[in-house]
Parts: sequence; C-alpha cells; structure tokens
Amino acid sequence: MIALWYLVLFTILAAAWLVILLIITGLIRLFIFGWSAKPENVISDISVLKKGDIILTGKASLADSWYIQLSNALTRKLKHRFWTHAAIYRGNGMLWEAQPEGIIEKDINIYLKNGYLIRAFRHKYIQDNDVIDKVLKFCEEQKGFKYGWGGLIFYVVSTFVPISFNFIFENKIVDEWCHMDKAYFCSELIVDAFDEAGHPVSPYDGWRVKPSDFISNPVLEIIK
Repeated sequence: MIALWYLVLFTILAAAWLVILLIITGLIRLFIFGWSAKPENVISDISVLKKGDIILTGKASLADSWYIQLSNALTRKLKHRFWTHAAIYRGNGMLWEAQPEGIIEKDINIYLKNGYLIRAFRHKYIQDNDVIDKVLKFCEEQKGFKYGWGGLIFYVVSTFVPISFNFIFENKIVDEWCHMDKAYFCSELIVDAFDEAGHPVSPYDGWRVKPSDFISNPVLEIIK
C-alpha cells in the first residue's frame, strides 16, 4: 500500500516537473526568440472580407495576452504567436466575438485603430449564404452569455494540458464551478457556430481550440 502511494506521489511530481519544464521552454522560446518572428498575411483593407469569415487578432507586443502567446509558442511556429483572439465577421464592419463580458458585437475598426494585427480565413466548402446566416444566427442567439473569471482560469489551465487529459475538465463539478454552461471562449463560439450550421471547422471540442489553431486548417482558406 505504501509503495502504491509512493508511485502516485512520484507520478504527480514527475507530471508537475514536466509541466514546469514545458512552461520554461515556452517562455524562453517566446521571450528570447519571439522578437524575430514576423506575422503573415496581415490585412488592413476590410473590403476583402465576407460574412462568416473567421477573424484572428493580436498585437506584436510580447506582453499582450502573453499566456496565449506562450501556449502558441509551445504548440505552433513562432510566427503564429501573435494570434490571441478570434471572431466571426458579421458584415458591414462588425464582428461577433466572445469576451469576458459576454458575446458581443464589435466594430472591427476598433482593432485596426488600436494597433491590432488582423488576418482572416474563409470556409472552403460553404457556397450557400443560408449556411453562413445560420452561423451568424447562432452567434446572435448567444449574445450576452459570458464565461467570467472562473472560465478564464479554466481556459488558461486547459491550454497547457494535453487532450488525453480532457476528463479533468469534462465533468459537472468543473462546469458548475467555472460557470461553463452557455459560456463561450472566442474560438469555442466559432467552432460551435459552424458545428450548428453543419460545417465543422475542428474535430475537437470548441473549448480545446485556440485562435492559432485555425491557421493551416484544411477546411479554411487564407484571405489575402
């Protein structure tokens, strides 16, 4: 029995050290080498956008949403570190997006005026505007739902935990404590909206998807 407890303790300590080493590696990669990274396919002319386009935003500063940039540095190329937020283009310069205060409409020009980088992607296989309208209607129906600080902690922690440990997060106690019912992270809103319209953009649960995960997605094309 004692040997079993030692084994459990050793496993926990080994896992903790592994996480610490991963984070240290990510910090070194981000803050030492991240300065040299250059963003790709940045757009400044929103006239190229269409309803239903997936919009990524972020800043060149390493300090902006650094914990998401850290996760990007651990899982993607450094040139993808910039993209820390995602939204859906509603048309007429407006976005649907998930923020801590809830699902809101926002003018995309606010990002441009405040020095944010923007890039966009479009679903390759949706030709019917009615499908895009379903995507946007889903977002509208979630308006006001928010995840709060509990949800933010959930998101930050989950970005550093492998998918094989999903069971840690997928249970009623975590859902209730973090108020996850009818709560959406930015990428999760997009994944669930396209799922609802019958055109999935990810094989994973929405809460598992980061903004940078839309890059190199085989069902999406880059808007240049």
